[in-house]
Amino acid sequence: MNGSRLISSFFNKIQKIPKNQRSFTLIELLVVVAILALLMSIIIITLNPADMLKKARDVKRISQLQSLHHAIEYSQASRPNASIGDLNTIYISIPDSSSSCANLGLPPLPSGWSYACSTSANYRKTDGTGWVPVNFNSLDIGSPLSVLPIDPTNTTSSGLYYTYVTSGSGWELSSSILESNKYQSETAATDGGDSDNGFEVGSSLTLTPLIFPNNWIKVAGSGTYSTSDFWVMKYEAKYSKAGSGKGDDAGQCYYTLGYDTWDYGKTGTDCPSSWSNTNFVSSPDGSPVAGITHNEAKTACSAIGAHLITNQEWMTIARNAEKQASNWSSGVVGVGCLFRGNVGSPDSCGYNGADPEKGTGRNAKAKLVLSNNQEIWDIAGNVWEHVQKNSSDDLIRYEPSDGGATGWKWIEHTAITDYGDLSYDSVRPSDASWNATYGMGRVFTYNGDTGSASYVLLRGGNWYNGDNAGAFALNLNWRTGAQYNYGGFRCAR
Repeated sequence: MNGSRLISSFFNKIQKIPKNQRSFTLIELLVVVAILALLMSIIIITLNPADMLKKARDVKRISQLQSLHHAIEYSQASRPNASIGDLNTIYISIPDSSSSCANLGLPPLPSGWSYACSTSANYRKTDGTGWVPVNFNSLDIGSPLSVLPIDPTNTTSSGLYYTYVTSGSGWELSSSILESNKYQSETAATDGGDSDNGFEVGSSLTLTPLIFPNNWIKVAGSGTYSTSDFWVMKYEAKYSKAGSGKGDDAGQCYYTLGYDTWDYGKTGTDCPSSWSNTNFVSSPDGSPVAGITHNEAKTACSAIGAHLITNQEWMTIARNAEKQASNWSSGVVGVGCLFRGNVGSPDSCGYNGADPEKGTGRNAKAKLVLSNNQEIWDIAGNVWEHVQKNSSDDLIRYEPSDGGATGWKWIEHTAITDYGDLSYDSVRPSDASWNATYGMGRVFTYNGDTGSASYVLLRGGNWYNGDNAGAFALNLNWRTGAQYNYGGFRCAR
């Protein structure tokens, strides 16, 4: 009998009792209170008020930006020669006393770009002095907007605000983030723009540079790794030659002929005329950046207001992903294998794609889904990724070992007998029985003492590593100055 029927039956029985005999025992009262509490809990869980508020704010964002888009559309049709803003400028919906938004702590911009802000007295005005530099008041019908809309939260710290960019004739309006999983997947990812987590509308949807938080995801922190919530690139780092929009293809600016990776710093055909550390983006499109040293990757992340992902952050992601049934080939945690992605192994765990892969519409095994329904791509295999051992980026002097013959070799996580400068939790999945057969990957390490040599961490795997690759795979054979065609990176903040 369900809770509502039980309560109904309880009160029906009460009605049949003569008035002078009606009374309740303490147990009966407690039972009713418990049932009511249970029903209220079920209602709260089902409705999820916090998520409902997120959805409500997202609906407002979508509606407001669509209305603003139509207003600009009408303005352009009525006054096609009127200015609608400066080129290479991101107009921000947050007011600031500085016209360049200097006080807002906004993310660094690609080379050649700048921010623009209006004052708190003007930022909602429709006369061209507001945060959108279009004079709607000059239209024959008057302004179609009473005030310029702003994001329901509209703060830098939350990452929730609106942006406007124009090419002179075209324009793009964006919400930096949609908060709810529903509208991120149903609207942000399908609106035709190049950001997966913000709503984009306008006449040209690739004008806004893919700066943070576009195509970055939020990861829940972990007590095991002392990580608080953090953001990470959804895709491995790509390079945008123009400093905006999606990542570009390397073409002949490759590191090695036949492999589609950028050779960072190279000059020649298809290479940037001048490389800029602020032009790295998180984008599904474009060739992955490789041919980059560990220290160069750290500098690149720092230039965009982030840092090279640490091993604690990597393990937070990997341990989170291993607990999600959708990431396992069987659909059951611990049964089958954790997806490895593009690792040259066409089986239930991985697949054999391009060398390496890029773009949209890819094999679902290339992504891992986290507990908050956010997706992270290619972290288990496509190109190896530089990782800092910790925030101070200590190097590895003593490597893990299985106690076997001296020399470089792949070893199973389950075979490690000595972790050297690392530890169980800094290397392995939570289940001590999971090895490469379960999709965890292996550790490439030196059995024995390497002498005075010190190494950095690479994680994930590349397009030909097969079952050596995986979210927990670790390569310890790289120096800080090493460059290869299969070594990329990912930033966090």
